Amino acid sequence: MVDQFPQPRRREHSQFLRTLYIRCMSTRISVVLKASLVFASVAFITGWRPWESSDTYVKEVKVFQNEKANELLEALYELELPSSRTELAALNEELATLDPSFVLKWAHHLFSSSQHLRHDSTQHPLVQVTSFGPTGIVILQHLSKLHLLADIPTISLDTLHLFKESYTYYDTVKQHFDDMKLTITKPMSNQRVFRSREEFDDRFHGLWKSDPNEYTKLTKKDPLDKIFEGWRVKMWITGRRRSQGGERANLQVLEFDYNTDIALDGDGDPFDYSKGRWKLNPLAYWNYDQVWSYIKEQNIPYNPLYDQGYTSIGDEMTTRLPDTAMQHDASFERSGRFVGLNQTECGLHSHRAKIKAKKEKAAAAGVEWKVPTLSCDKCVDLTVDTFDKFIRNEKEDLLLEFYSPYCGSCQEFAPTMDRLTKHLSSHKSPMKVARFDITQHDPPLVNDEKLFEVEATPALYIVKYYPSFGVELYTGEHDYSTILKWLEKR
Repeated sequence: MVDQFPQPRRREHSQFLRTLYIRCMSTRISVVLKASLVFASVAFITGWRPWESSDTYVKEVKVFQNEKANELLEALYELELPSSRTELAALNEELATLDPSFVLKWAHHLFSSSQHLRHDSTQHPLVQVTSFGPTGIVILQHLSKLHLLADIPTISLDTLHLFKESYTYYDTVKQHFDDMKLTITKPMSNQRVFRSREEFDDRFHGLWKSDPNEYTKLTKKDPLDKIFEGWRVKMWITGRRRSQGGERANLQVLEFDYNTDIALDGDGDPFDYSKGRWKLNPLAYWNYDQVWSYIKEQNIPYNPLYDQGYTSIGDEMTTRLPDTAMQHDASFERSGRFVGLNQTECGLHSHRAKIKAKKEKAAAAGVEWKVPTLSCDKCVDLTVDTFDKFIRNEKEDLLLEFYSPYCGSCQEFAPTMDRLTKHLSSHKSPMKVARFDITQHDPPLVNDEKLFEVEATPALYIVKYYPSFGVELYTGEHDYSTILKWLEKR
């Protein structure tokens, strides 16, 4: 057994084992590879030969897995929430390698520790928010297997405009996860809560189409904010994934979601709870096939509409079957959402609407509006007036960033971007780096042509001038080494 190995040898390989186990638990490698790595590591540490005893192998693997899982959890439990964007980026590098179960156990441990203990039963610092889509029920299953459903309340947002199958499915979910503490919100306006679709439509007929942002505010954002404030929520768990494309393509496992009514500034703790709350995306690196494989393997009941070909389900009047023309595109999964509204997000994460609201509130209160500073000493800052001429007149290849100083992902990426620019400027073949703030303006035309499409920030393009002019969007992960490799290949 593993516990009988000579201690010096175990200490000699402890760091190797920990690293290997983290990789084994990564969601981005196959089950076969995971098993192979565990198999190889046990044989390596024990000197065991597989032809000697299969029973011994099975026992040793189980002991090894439990021991290394506990060791990894102990290390995770020492990790605290970051207090700077540099710390957040480093933490996300760690969380990105872990199975969702480890991420969820870390979050639960974090908010059950002394500094976050509830003062009464009405406070819930950690919650899950879900519409009971595929990723939502995968997270529920993880929480259930970890016996955490009773500790982590579940919130679902009823817009009163869901499919009848979705309402029936509510009952199925409650029966399957019988220890789930579920709260279902209803639309509200000026403290009035609407209980039926007819009641809401009589008051706001056609609002979903005439003003989708206001519709989302009344049906989702305001009810959710009220619960968050009442429960003093510090972190909420979502089922968002990178593979869903669009604004989600570069999301991290851990993000900080700033309040709409709090003006951002560069002073003090960037993650103070007066400014917003944490958002946890434990399935950030899972893809669509992984989600559905898990659902089938675990025999989790799902909304029967998915058997009809839907890939993402929301309100009845704005949900359609996915666009088959986009089948090989990252945005295919959500291409049937918000049909006719020119958006792929539900509005909870609408960036420009948030900035507008913050500016208006600051102006009304007579408060100075502060723009966060994202340092990039070697960057050329472009404006609407200089953009076209700069792009057309350059002669050497150029790295171009589209960003917003108010964007949380851009703030997290800023140290990496600054490091990249310094490296590129000191290279034997220097590459110039420029950036454009899209807070108020879409990417300008170049020579009357629309060359740049920006669905999410930060967005990176390489502008090539030789042998012919062209642009290419970067679609990989926003870490230093990956971006550098991409640039070197070009």
